[in-house]
Amino acid sequence: MPDVQQDSFLTELKDEGAEDENQTFPDTTTLNSSAGNHDNVNNNSAGNLDNGNFVSNKPEVQVPRNLSVLYEDLEQEGDETAFPVHRHRRIPSETGSEYDTDLEDLESPIKTEYDSSGIENYLKICEDMNMRPVSHFMRQTKNPSLSLRYQSLGCKKTVAITQALASNTHVECLDLSDNDIGCDGMVSIANMLTENYFITELSLEDNKIGLRGVANLCDVLSEHSYVKHLNLSGNGLKDPTAVVLGEMLKVNYTLTCLIVKQNQFSCNGAKAIAAALLSNDSLTELDISWNKIRSKGSEALGKMVGSNTGLISLNVSFNGLDALGAAAFVKSIKTNTQLVNLDLINTRIPGAECKELGKALAGNTTLKIIKLGNNPFKESDIEILFHGMTTCSLYIIGLEDIPLSKGLYERLQEFEKEQGVVIHYGKSGGNQRSRPMTSSALRLDEFITTNLSKLAPLILAKDKVSS
Repeated sequence: MPDVQQDSFLTELKDEGAEDENQTFPDTTTLNSSAGNHDNVNNNSAGNLDNGNFVSNKPEVQVPRNLSVLYEDLEQEGDETAFPVHRHRRIPSETGSEYDTDLEDLESPIKTEYDSSGIENYLKICEDMNMRPVSHFMRQTKNPSLSLRYQSLGCKKTVAITQALASNTHVECLDLSDNDIGCDGMVSIANMLTENYFITELSLEDNKIGLRGVANLCDVLSEHSYVKHLNLSGNGLKDPTAVVLGEMLKVNYTLTCLIVKQNQFSCNGAKAIAAALLSNDSLTELDISWNKIRSKGSEALGKMVGSNTGLISLNVSFNGLDALGAAAFVKSIKTNTQLVNLDLINTRIPGAECKELGKALAGNTTLKIIKLGNNPFKESDIEILFHGMTTCSLYIIGLEDIPLSKGLYERLQEFEKEQGVVIHYGKSGGNQRSRPMTSSALRLDEFITTNLSKLAPLILAKDKVSS
């Protein structure tokens, strides 16, 4: 150490460290040997000279260069209570420092991503139920439309799928048609709809869901109004189920499309649905075709059309309107200002109603499509029908499977050009136009017309319901 630094150090020591007047200090020559360690000596400690060397009266305590060194020294000495602080780990930090705070020792909580598809839950359910997962379902869980038609799911697999769909936020259209899910499977679907607010279209055709299944579904739809399109076709539903559906329609104002074709609704079922639609203007499409609705039931539906202001499309085809039901529909067509599409194919409309029907169609400006095919109309009935349509706002008139002579065929073509309407005739369900009736077909039609009086008693004897 240079002499100037040594003299400064001695002066500072005399001013600050001497409390005893008899205290002496070593000279500069003896201090040279210990000057190099003066950084590790406590400047506030008093000391003595022993054989020319400075000896402190207090135990030597080295001041550590940083806290981590002090903690290591204390650990080596066995003193674990001197500093009740967590010992730091020597790990590289993000800031580049050699030591990090003890906050990094605390484990951060595990962040799990929400399973919006429900796959993880589905796999766990399948494992618990000892069941093989349906791969066709797993591939579509993130699609807006999920179709599982004809997958032979049954009740057990349906329960697992619906439990997984309870947390799904992707599927909007669910098709479970023809899977034989039964009543219990239908109950699980209803429970799923209480938690899933994203599914708006539900198709459950041909599943044997029964009265109990539909009742559970209607309970949910009466309170949780998210489903807009519901298809319950081909489930063998009877009048008690129609009554349940009617009660639901009285309070549900979200459902816009109801398809219940190919069931076993009769007059009482039709009356229940018609009564519900008298106060429901939110349902815009009803398909009740291919049921067992006869005159009284069809009359109730016809009167409903005259009062309802919500229905845009109504399909009552392949039911028995008879004269009573046909008259009710004709009267409602005159006053209805909302209906656009009316399907009356194969509803046994008597030819006597054609005149009034033509007048009703001429006065209606909102109806654009009417289907009258496969009804017992004679050629004269068709002429009367179109003669009454002095004006026409229709776009399409369906006359499929009705015999037409060559002359009538030509007159209908002229009517199409004059009124700008398209007439469908020929084979049922298509736009194709067959050739005019051949001579043999005309002879057969003439024979049936001539001998109808002989066939009528035979037909009436087979008509059990007197429709």
